[in-house]
Amino acid sequence: MDTRIFGDKTPDEVKLERSGKINNLQRYRLTQVWGQIRGDNIKSPFDSATILFIEEDLREVVQEEISIKEGTTLNKDAKERLDALNAKYWFLEQKWWCYHSYLTDGNMLRAFELWRSHPKWYMHRLLVEDCARRHGCCARGCGCCLNRTTDPTRRLGVGHCTFECGCCRRARGFDVSKEDKRDLKEQHRKEIIKLVRHRLTRVALWGLVGDSFENPFDMIDAPPSYGQIVKDRPL
Repeated sequence: MDTRIFGDKTPDEVKLERSGKINNLQRYRLTQVWGQIRGDNIKSPFDSATILFIEEDLREVVQEEISIKEGTTLNKDAKERLDALNAKYWFLEQKWWCYHSYLTDGNMLRAFELWRSHPKWYMHRLLVEDCARRHGCCARGCGCCLNRTTDPTRRLGVGHCTFECGCCRRARGFDVSKEDKRDLKEQHRKEIIKLVRHRLTRVALWGLVGDSFENPFDMIDAPPSYGQIVKDRPL
């Protein structure tokens, strides 16, 4: 009697797990996911870009909180803003878990959970390079992205710099207007949505890079090799 249900591991997946070849395992899982979607001619209930955008919004909240708390005094306005940010984080956290629940049982969920099991997954070299190219903290070697002190209740807000990073604001010497922030975010997100397999999405969620067969965990650059990143960055 066949007792298998959707989401059970196949013999091939079990074999790859035992082999320790993480890259091949993750590739197999994602290939299975996309193959099933194409075969069934259905749209995946999990929108990978959406969860990425929610995580960016969560980082904005956390980095603004840190920036406010770094101030010399917490006046009434600052405390009210922190209360508002606390409520915003709660709301975004609910959204994150909602979208997380859309991860298809089986290969998709296991691929995501395996990659995110590493506490420094966001220090994958490609994500570090992206931060550096956006003139974030990874471009300066200050170590903020790696060592940013985050409240245990803010674990979903880890990662690279946003417009709310206080260190980046001090480095560039000016504030970015709300209108410019909105326009830049909308433009960036519009481009990512166009590409279902956008490289940043694929790395952030699965740890995979096209044409790379290295173990994804070996690509975690912590501490990051800032000198090489700056050297490699185009002028």
